[in-house]
Amino acid sequence: TQVPQYILEEACATGKAVDVVVTQPRRIAAIGVADRIASERGEQCGDVVGYAIKGEARLSPRTALTLCTTGVALRRLQEDGLEGVTHDIV
Repeated sequence: TQVPQYILEEACATGKAVDVVVTQPRRIAAIGVADRIASERGEQCGDVVGYAIKGEARLSPRTALTLCTTGVALRRLQEDGLEGVTHDIV
């Protein structure tokens, strides 16, 4: 969970726009890790840090770090080839 945060912090410091996607093997892991990262950053989950799982997503236009299940990532890859994603952490 530290590598995505380092990427996000560097992007904020340099003013670069990023879209980081981190895959998690289970739904509960994606939700829990997203909540923990948002909490460590002093933010609400669903703002800059969010998650996407089958049937549910907590994202906003400001979301730069998305945790998702591998199934969601594969479906997104099939649909748009992860267009706009700057970093993909599996």
